[in-house]
Amino acid sequence: MMLELLTRLPEERFHKRLYLLREAGPIGGELLRSGIPGAERLQRNRWDPTAAARLFGHLRRNPPDILFVLDHHNAMFWGRLAGICAHVPSQVVASHATGKFGGKRNFRVCDRWLMEFTDRVVALSRAHARYLVEREAIPPAKIAVIENGVPVEQYSHPGEGSLAELRQDLDLGPEDRVVIMVAALRPEKAHEVLLAAAKRLVAGRVGAKFLIVGDGPRRAELEALRDGLGLAREVIFLGVRHDVARLLHLADVLVLPSHPAVETLPLAVLEAMAAGVPVVASRVGSVPEVVLDGSTGVLIEPGDALALADAIRYIIENRDRAAEMAVRARDLVRKRFTVEQMVGRYQELFELLAQKRR
Repeated sequence: MMLELLTRLPEERFHKRLYLLREAGPIGGELLRSGIPGAERLQRNRWDPTAAARLFGHLRRNPPDILFVLDHHNAMFWGRLAGICAHVPSQVVASHATGKFGGKRNFRVCDRWLMEFTDRVVALSRAHARYLVEREAIPPAKIAVIENGVPVEQYSHPGEGSLAELRQDLDLGPEDRVVIMVAALRPEKAHEVLLAAAKRLVAGRVGAKFLIVGDGPRRAELEALRDGLGLAREVIFLGVRHDVARLLHLADVLVLPSHPAVETLPLAVLEAMAAGVPVVASRVGSVPEVVLDGSTGVLIEPGDALALADAIRYIIENRDRAAEMAVRARDLVRKRFTVEQMVGRYQELFELLAQKRR
């Protein structure tokens, strides 16, 4: 989201800088290399309070009109504190989660104290906005709903030759149906539910392979669980991939069986829909606003491996119905969830705040 926002906001209207608490990583590095000025490693470790002083120095040397703080608690707290000290006219927070796994709130007491100095909190959907009001006690007047968007043109069909080559690289047979999950290997994503569903489907002789894209702290644990279930041939952990748009076109269905925490408007779901792939996902967070049950995909209750297996089987065995879902899913993304729409709404918000300060 930040990559699209910072590269697409018009240069003639916005001068952009990027400040990162820790190392830049692939996306941050790409942004800094693109010519956007800024700095990284402002925080020595996650408990280092001197990050606020370093950011304060940058903000004083290059005073912004708006400080946009993204998601992570340390960024939300130290960033806003530095912004207050530097007398930044407007502050915007984008929190892309509905709490933390295990039931903890996303905004702590110190964050809510800083809310007095925060102009807007960006919610990713109507459901997310309700969560922020009811659970996090954010004043409704401070909330702006800006839905995520994806660059739909990047999810067009890559061509049969390209897909045939990819199937060969992944050792997929011509008759293999493909189930894909794109998510970090973290507890809230519930990969174990997919593995349990895969076990049922393999036992029921559904000729499917399961591609798991992403990496994270649970990889060794999940690979061990896969092997213990006897699914080493059917479930393939691909790690981090930079060709997700192409991989999606191999898939008969994308799954996201997340637990009822953290999910707001998952990009993996929007990306699959943009590629014309039906989605099976948990009825959590904002997912039901995008995955319309029986229309653009299928919703299941979180943690229900049997329901997940049944939904996957239904889509695989009902190709005409799945194709109808795929068309409606693609149309919905193009109507409501393009990256151009997302950037336009952020631009409107930033320009509104700038005008109010004049």
